[in-house]
Amino acid sequence: MKTGLRSNNKGYSLVELIVVIAIIAVVGLGATWSIILVFSANAKTCANDIVGAISECKIETMSKGQGNVKLILYRDGEGGTIYSELLFKDASDHWTFKNGQPEGTAGEREKIGASRCSVGTTDGSDDIPTDRGTAWVICFNRATGSFVSAEDVADGVAGDATTQALLDSGIWVQGGSKKYQITLEALTGKTSKELK
Repeated sequence: MKTGLRSNNKGYSLVELIVVIAIIAVVGLGATWSIILVFSANAKTCANDIVGAISECKIETMSKGQGNVKLILYRDGEGGTIYSELLFKDASDHWTFKNGQPEGTAGEREKIGASRCSVGTTDGSDDIPTDRGTAWVICFNRATGSFVSAEDVADGVAGDATTQALLDSGIWVQGGSKKYQITLEALTGKTSKELK
């Protein structure tokens, strides 16, 4: 005699069906959580790398024997990798990398963010320039260590957001469930990162 727990002709019970659904739900939740953790780690790394690049620019600017120094930040095309470049003005008024390669070559650009990170001037935006020609430009005043406008130091090279816009809003980095705000303090040249 058959019990009443059978739900179809193949003999699967309702309990077995519930167990299978529960296993699928747990596996799906685990995969979703893993993806969120990877994207969150990318955001943290990107924010740390941006702060590090800005600090390196300040150190190089304040170093003895250096001329003008600028940092540019941009995304390599729509949805591409985020890069930074540290450039130095030589005696001939040309911008070069530290190794002497001219500006415009991909010689010493640093990858600072994956395509999965959003980087912008406001919470939730992704308005970092997607063209090197309109990159964000960050410069320091060698005498005071404060931030200066891109036009003052970089011969009019300015991007979609000038240094002043970055000073006003900060830089926002988001990925997965993590969101960071990088604050640039105009007078002191200090850069700080905060988890929001």
